[in-house]
Amino acid sequence: MPMFLALQTDNPVTLSLTILLTGLVVVFLVLIVLTGIIKLYGTIVYNATNKPKAEKPAEKVQEPAPAPAVRAAAPVVENVEEGIPGEVIAAIAAAIYCTEGAPVSAIKSIRRSRSASRSAWGMAGVMENTRPF
Repeated sequence: MPMFLALQTDNPVTLSLTILLTGLVVVFLVLIVLTGIIKLYGTIVYNATNKPKAEKPAEKVQEPAPAPAVRAAAPVVENVEEGIPGEVIAAIAAAIYCTEGAPVSAIKSIRRSRSASRSAWGMAGVMENTRPF
């Protein structure tokens, strides 16, 4: 007689518990098998994409010697307002260098902007929302 017919159907609690446990065991076994399949697939894909390419013996090309480093002189700041740290001055000098494309020999002055009633972000918001169409 097959096993599933051997279950006693006269006691509904026993039958319910048997079906419940069988379902849980099957679900977890399938999850374990799926986890193994996914890990195996991930390993295969990882190994396939990260294969070291065979290096061909290339002709040695003599690389040109690097150019000597030209070091620009630090810009001289003539007039700096009290309380501006050196890091800010360096950042301003770097920004000027990036926009001008050439080293700047002297910066005339660095001072704080006048205090406005709104912060810089607040003023940007006002200007963005009130500009003409």
